[in-house]
Amino acid sequence: MMSWNEQELQKLRAKGLKVDDPRAEKPPEVKPKIKVEKISIEKNTIEFVLMSLKQSEVITGFVTEHKFDAVRNYRFDWALLDLKIGIEYEGIFSKKSRHTTAKGFSEDCNKYNLAIQNGWRVLRYTALNYQNLENDLLKLIKK
Repeated sequence: MMSWNEQELQKLRAKGLKVDDPRAEKPPEVKPKIKVEKISIEKNTIEFVLMSLKQSEVITGFVTEHKFDAVRNYRFDWALLDLKIGIEYEGIFSKKSRHTTAKGFSEDCNKYNLAIQNGWRVLRYTALNYQNLENDLLKLIKK
């Protein structure tokens, strides 16, 4: 590795070259204060399917992040309120997923069981089966 002395660095700077001094302290990394959610292709596709079904009047509408239980603040990723259908995308393929821990999976089970006890039908999807959403919804709607 080549090492430059201060005099050589000053000459380079005088010629208009930008010179990073490896000895200089780097400023601390500033983390954004707002929470930025990563939007996956799968989530975008689910949203697109729901918008298409609404536009073609197969469904009357949908909401996102619907809180179906006020006590535990349980939410569905999407909900068709008039049909009482909750749709969940399980992000089990991310590096940090609560769905893959015993505690997180158990809490999900509690959530889905409570939803069913309250008359909801719950559709759950992952990155491997989210393409089934439209067919699954059409089957439920026809019943």
